[in-house]
Amino acid sequence: MFHTEYLEGKSLLTIRRGLEADGIRNGAGNLRWHESNLKQILTNEKYIGDALLQKTYTVNTLEKKRAVNNGKVPKYYVEGSQEPIIDKMVYLKVQADMAERANLNSGGKKRVYSGKYALSSIVFCGHCGDIYRRIKWNNRGCKSTVWRCVSRVEKGGPDCPARTIKEEDLQSAVVAAVNEIYSCKDRVIPALTENVRSVIDGGTAEKIAEIDRLIKEKQTELLANERDAVKADEIGNDIITLREEKQKLLTEGALEQDRIERFEDMKKFLDEQNDFLSEYSDALTRRLIEKVTVYDEKMAVLFRSGLEIEIAA
Repeated sequence: MFHTEYLEGKSLLTIRRGLEADGIRNGAGNLRWHESNLKQILTNEKYIGDALLQKTYTVNTLEKKRAVNNGKVPKYYVEGSQEPIIDKMVYLKVQADMAERANLNSGGKKRVYSGKYALSSIVFCGHCGDIYRRIKWNNRGCKSTVWRCVSRVEKGGPDCPARTIKEEDLQSAVVAAVNEIYSCKDRVIPALTENVRSVIDGGTAEKIAEIDRLIKEKQTELLANERDAVKADEIGNDIITLREEKQKLLTEGALEQDRIERFEDMKKFLDEQNDFLSEYSDALTRRLIEKVTVYDEKMAVLFRSGLEIEIAA
């Protein structure tokens, strides 16, 4: 549940509040959740049937003290050690998405991901590259909602000349971009189909199969040399290297699958849509839009499928 909610755009804070509101207890039986608990669940390889051994190690045998293993002793990753309860592709997509959100920064400044609004954390400044933040204005009793570059909002920030934009103008730009794509769907759909073919032809599955074959060979070789400590250690290192390469390919494969799903989802939307949009939709923005960059006289709307449309606004 946590994995799919995270991919749908919900932040750890939003998920935590939802669990507490629903009265769901954590592993310790408490109604109070912490975001660190959720992060541990989202990154726990045991849910996909694997196990990472020696995450901690014994520092003092007599006192039975243990410490986090930051490379002091080898770690061993065991695949298929138990029955999985989460699809591996979903798990890998979550890891990639968490890494992307954690790297949400500009000029070394880390920005916290927010999933409260569909446009949160996906609107960026064309001048300094920082994110835009949603702000409620009350100017002499006249209330309005605007979006401003964080660099202009924070005290001590750079003197960024980025403009303030009304929320309705930002939403209108998104609607205009979607309608622009819809107006040329006869050209867009064949291009998306070709993109799917190019991703499928990447050969990741074949590379993983070859690594699996090499790992099996090395494991057989390891058994044959178990009494030769030096040779066994050398083979063991080779197996670790192969497993790391496989894990990298698995992550790439998950990203490739995610790209395919983005292409297919855009195609599905264009096939099902029978008219131009007349109003903004948060749900549709979450589904289709990857990023919006605000410039002085235009906005660049990047779709999750990779297509980008510039709107004069």
